Amino acid sequence: MKKIFSYLLLAMALPFMAACETDTDSNPILTEPESFQLNTPPYAQNNVIDLQNASIVELTCTQPAYGFPAPTTYTVQVTLDEQFVEATEGTEANYVSLPSTYRSATLNVDAYELNEALVGLWEAVHPSADLPNTMAVLVRLKANITESDRGVCYSNPITLPQVHVYKPVQTLKLPESMFIVGAVNGDVWSTWFPFAKVTDTPGMFYAVIHCDANANFKIGPEANDWEQARTYDQLTFTPEAVSEAGACAGSDSGNSAVTKAGWYTFVVTTKIVGKEVKYTVDIRPAEIYLIGATLGGLWDFDDQGKCTLSADELEWITPAATAAGEARLSVKVPEASWWQSEFTLCDGVITHRENDKILNNWETDKGSNYSVKLTPGQKIRLNFAAGTGVVE
Repeated sequence: MKKIFSYLLLAMALPFMAACETDTDSNPILTEPESFQLNTPPYAQNNVIDLQNASIVELTCTQPAYGFPAPTTYTVQVTLDEQFVEATEGTEANYVSLPSTYRSATLNVDAYELNEALVGLWEAVHPSADLPNTMAVLVRLKANITESDRGVCYSNPITLPQVHVYKPVQTLKLPESMFIVGAVNGDVWSTWFPFAKVTDTPGMFYAVIHCDANANFKIGPEANDWEQARTYDQLTFTPEAVSEAGACAGSDSGNSAVTKAGWYTFVVTTKIVGKEVKYTVDIRPAEIYLIGATLGGLWDFDDQGKCTLSADELEWITPAATAAGEARLSVKVPEASWWQSEFTLCDGVITHRENDKILNNWETDKGSNYSVKLTPGQKIRLNFAAGTGVVE
């Protein structure tokens, strides 16, 4: 009986095994094409492409021969030179990739983006020259299989011989302030904590913030303005923000979040790109420093001046002063010098330098109430959540 049952199972399995073999044999095989066809627009040869009065420039192509119909993403690349040159060590590429991508073989290329790229290429080579009335533009497409790094190939280049570009009047402005609200600094979505400006760096802001694990938050340019607060999809987090803090999408309402608890320095950098202001958020473990005369003239970020957390992790404590003098304090911000993120205490309140001109010292340039004097052995305790500090 057992043998009969085994034979029956084998007989039943054979058709399925054959079917599996048939399916495997018929699976499509990806071909990696070397190139594909980008068509020269018929209107391009005898007409001026006026980017100032156009909303789109239509391009068409044939899909790369991948061996099967694959969803394809196209990126438009342009140069003002006679050929495309890739970047090498110490040399930049001579072309620009437009920010928008396309998933159809008919591309309605954003005229504003194209104009911005061409103006940038021209001004990089001719910084003081006026824009010509028209210019010849070399265009190609980069293709890849959508949401994949496979199937990367480039089209033939085409020339648009007469393209009219213009210098747009900039109506967008970088924000003058920045705030964070959420489950941060022991708060529950009731306080909009301000960022400080990075000195002499318009559009760049920093703040020292405590986050619990999985803390949700929003960042925006105005306090109490939920309409302008950026959702997770409207922010670009740096790789360091992801690796150091676990930056990710929050639990709801377009929030952002960090998965790892700790004290962090949030840095928001804003930049005008095309028709919008882009926000990039960097998050690093907070580093606070005592600098200057009270450490014997140590005028840089140094381990000797690095602050430590109190036992309850609520306050930052400076090293003891080794000499008498005015304390200079700074939050370490990537790519910034110490004086660009300097702060002091004014009547016990943490006060950031921002764009104040402190050429000599706080006492001389701002007043005695901005000057924190230390004697050897004294320390400063800083509570960034409350925005206060005290000498002990």
